[in-house]
Parts: sequence; structure tokens; C-alpha cells
Amino acid sequence: MVEAWFPMVRDVVLFAIAVYGAVLSTFNWRQAARKDRRQITISASTAMPTYGDQLGAPYAKLEALNTGHRVVTVKTLTFETTSGARLAPMLTDRSPGMPDTRLTVTLSDGQSAHLLLPYSDIAEALMANRQAGVVKLTPICVDSADNVYRGEPWDVDPREFLQMGVS
Repeated sequence: MVEAWFPMVRDVVLFAIAVYGAVLSTFNWRQAARKDRRQITISASTAMPTYGDQLGAPYAKLEALNTGHRVVTVKTLTFETTSGARLAPMLTDRSPGMPDTRLTVTLSDGQSAHLLLPYSDIAEALMANRQAGVVKLTPICVDSADNVYRGEPWDVDPREFLQMGVS
């Protein structure tokens, strides 16, 4: 009677080992593929220069950080509206003491690039393009392979940004 069950048990065990091997192989392949791709994390924050005991006008600080193991060449660092329009900064180094990263720049693992945009310039650009009310701006980074990396969107009221940028 044992001889009748042995071939069936053997086949089930071999099938289970084969399935386990396939799952493990797929997992390892996905991990290797994820490790080998370009990875950029982009964020937007507010930066305010200080002049002694005085605060300067607020700036939006865009920062692209290479969180992967591959070298990435960054071409563009800017904001994008929900319609797909992008803000194009015309002047660089607007904040004294904190120069912008010159683009195109190559970032290795852990390196970052940043760009400062005055709130007032953002507001004027949005109003010039008839953006009224609250506008969703998404920080983006474009690399040399034309991959677009997006950060967390900001809800921006151009009138509010203009008032903050002037004071």
C-alpha cells in the first residue's frame, strides 16, 4: 500500500519545490531590476533667507536626490501644472549665498541638485497664464533618458504667493 502513495507524494513534493524555485527566482529578478534602474526622488519645500534678524522673501526649493545606484544626468528641474505646462526659470542664482545647481548635471548615488524659485515669480508666471484660484503644482525632474520623476504636488494660490513674495 505504501508503494501506491509514494509516486503521488514524490510528484507533489517535486511540484512544490519547482513552484518555490520559480517564485524565488522571480523575486530575485525583480529585486535586481529595481536596483539597476535610475531612481530620483524630487521634493519641494520653502526656503527663506535671513539677513541678520530680518527674513527675506520666500523661495520654493526644488531638490532632486539620486536614491539609486546608477549615475543619472538631470536635464530639467521645475514645476508642472495639471495641464502639463511647465514653469521655466529665466534667471538662476536668485537667492544670495545659495547658488542653484547648473543643469545639465550628473548625480551619483546620494548626490542632489537644487533650484530656488521666488514665490513672486511663481505667482506672476501662473497669473500671466490665466491660472486663477488654487493651482496644483507638481515638482518634476527630467533626466537625460527623458524619464520624468514627480514629487508630491503643492496646492498654490497665485495671489497668496504674490503677497508672500512681496513682503
